[in-house]
Amino acid sequence: SACPVDQKPFCEDDVEQLEVPLKYVLNRTVACWNAPKGCSFIGPVACLLDHYKECDFNVVPCCLCHSTVLQSDILEHFKNGCSIPQATREPTDNLATQDLRNVSKVCLEMNRAIGKISEDIMSLQSSLNRCSEDVRAEGTRCKGQLESEASRLTEQLYHLSTVCATEFTEGLQVLREAMAGYKKHVSEELCVQRNKLAEVFDLVHRSLPSPSKHERIHWYIERWAGRKNGALRTGWVRLESTKRTVCGYNVSQVVDLERMGTEVVFGCFLRLHSGPHDSQLEWPFSKVYTVGVIHPKDQLNVISYRINAGWYKDAQTFQRKKEISTASFGGPCLTTAKHLEADGFVENDALHVFLEIEP
Repeated sequence: SACPVDQKPFCEDDVEQLEVPLKYVLNRTVACWNAPKGCSFIGPVACLLDHYKECDFNVVPCCLCHSTVLQSDILEHFKNGCSIPQATREPTDNLATQDLRNVSKVCLEMNRAIGKISEDIMSLQSSLNRCSEDVRAEGTRCKGQLESEASRLTEQLYHLSTVCATEFTEGLQVLREAMAGYKKHVSEELCVQRNKLAEVFDLVHRSLPSPSKHERIHWYIERWAGRKNGALRTGWVRLESTKRTVCGYNVSQVVDLERMGTEVVFGCFLRLHSGPHDSQLEWPFSKVYTVGVIHPKDQLNVISYRINAGWYKDAQTFQRKKEISTASFGGPCLTTAKHLEADGFVENDALHVFLEIEP
């Protein structure tokens, strides 16, 4: 392309486009297009068109002689038979023309300055864009790295928590099993030692002269809660101690737990068995004996029932045994399970029962 002013060639990259708002343009001060012909009008762009339509320095062609005449002289030119010479007046070097040149020069300098500012702004904008992209990329990278580290840490914590919980549960289970086994072993060992001790007592008793005071034997009923619940479930539970020798007689203690409504009634009895000294003993059994329960913290606090067997000589329970018998005699309604538990007779899930025979 060539410049319409000086006809010098240029390319599109040499063209500078300035975007100027219309309001800004309309408010600019300009000179008339006929300023070179002598018009001194200087005003806003918005008024330029109206002025130009009436400007005296407009040149129009004569339709008769085809000469150019000032618009203000066209009628006179026609009246005088095209005798008014054509408009050849050169513009005067007046103040308006000089101001117009100055304004044009200033506008050119302003355009150059604006172009330079535009270039600087574009360069700055490019730098800002690159900076924003770098910051965004770095932020994305940091975010991804943080998320990856957080995910890895979460997985490690979860794994550690799972391992700790599993090991703790397994260890606790092993400890519980060991404690249960040890408790069972100790309980069994105590029962064995208690039976051995009872046998020793019996041997000592048989080797000593007949006592002149009351003779008492003891029985500890363990797993009380389970036995009581069994009575509530089935209606009746019978418990019997090991056989012991008291005053020469081979005896055992019997406890009945019987459900009556919502209560469990506690009964305590004496049972006689055949023994090695029966031929030397008095029959039927006619001694006075007492069955009952002893408080674990106060040996004088007892719930008991005293029976004089001599009053019941015809009872099957007190006859000499020649074969196994299930007959027993005592207090069938000595107390209730609720009373025993409420008054503290049950301790560590065990109940202390006794049988005392008077000589």
